[in-house]
Amino acid sequence: MKQIKIGIFGLGTVGGGVVEQLRENRELLKARTGTDLVILKAVVANPSKPRPFDLGPIEVSGDPNFILDDPEIDVVIELMGGVTLAKEILLRSFVSGKTVITANKALLAECAEEVFEAAYEHHALLGFEAAVAGAIPVIRVIKEGLAGDRITEVSGIINGTANYILTSMSKKGEDFQKALGKAQEKGYAEADPTFDVEGVDTAHKLLVLMCIAFGGIFDFKELYTEGITKIEPVDIEIAAGFGYVIKLLGKAKEVGGKVEGRVHPTLVPEDQMLASVDGAFNAVKLSGNFSGPIVSYGRGAGARPTASAVVADLVSLVRQRESETSPVPPLSLMSEKLKHRKLMPMAEVLSEYYLRFSVEDKVGVLAELTRVLGSHNISIASMIQRSRSEEGGPVFVVFFTHEALERDVVEALKTLDQLPFIAQPTRMIRVDPS
Repeated sequence: MKQIKIGIFGLGTVGGGVVEQLRENRELLKARTGTDLVILKAVVANPSKPRPFDLGPIEVSGDPNFILDDPEIDVVIELMGGVTLAKEILLRSFVSGKTVITANKALLAECAEEVFEAAYEHHALLGFEAAVAGAIPVIRVIKEGLAGDRITEVSGIINGTANYILTSMSKKGEDFQKALGKAQEKGYAEADPTFDVEGVDTAHKLLVLMCIAFGGIFDFKELYTEGITKIEPVDIEIAAGFGYVIKLLGKAKEVGGKVEGRVHPTLVPEDQMLASVDGAFNAVKLSGNFSGPIVSYGRGAGARPTASAVVADLVSLVRQRESETSPVPPLSLMSEKLKHRKLMPMAEVLSEYYLRFSVEDKVGVLAELTRVLGSHNISIASMIQRSRSEEGGPVFVVFFTHEALERDVVEALKTLDQLPFIAQPTRMIRVDPS
């Protein structure tokens, strides 16, 4: 039986999971690929570091050339993270004709043009299922399961840390800092959770999905990104009273030939499937023009779920490699159809809004709020007024709006927040009624 020789960069949580899965499922994988998938070499930052698993025949080095310069290596698996070295690993592997698998969403999002154009130029076999949503095979669904559909929308909960925090705030009434601390204690959040709670990780993953779903290369810097650090328990409580759950959503859709992409906290109706996704789980909703909506749910991170996605890519790409059939293009489109696409400016996005004003309890305030909103073409769907616990303190006035332009809402809030009866900056959260 032919042996497929693999070189792996990184033997951390996911890398260790890949080693264990290939070893545990070796006979099954032989039956499914007709080859013997064997990791022979690994490159890590600290070669002398003890590993919690048996390395077996794997030779370990700290020099990337140990793998990249070896013509016997058929497949390169990149699990080191970061951008600079990871990009060099991928580009050099493309040139030398090696099959490449990566879980590096930051690299694919921030360097989409360079990486994907190089993959196309060298007719590379490139797998990156593990870059988005762990064990959920969302990339494979877009590329193969919905290959005959025009994707109209992609949305989802694709960061387990943020979802765990928001779930704790919702179910237990905790504030953000307390919920974050518990997430860190349980290992769901890093010591520095910035990428997760500020929406950057979600944005990386969304942009990767957008490139495949909408047949283009997008600029990560154009993607609107907002995190969950300003969400307060009162917002979650009021949203629940109106039948909504607050989730950090990544959402992209085609609107009149343009692509809208954004990451931000969102009020989701409690009867929608995404609203029921709790804890560290992920879920992705895809809509095709013939398939209609499809929702996939599962574990979005961790050693075994992410390793499962890496090995699934390995099986798929080895089958293509050994059959010598025309490979599935990295972004599903033929190279001549691939194009650079601009994102719709956030100012042009239409949405419904939740607006929480903290105001002095006095005559005329409500009339002035509605007057300014109306002068900016913002129509109110419903409202509630709530007193604070401190006697004589400011009160909350909450408006749910009909659909309005982001530009108009931002300008209206700039005007309102300067008025003397506004006690604190207004909290704005977008609403997704669908």
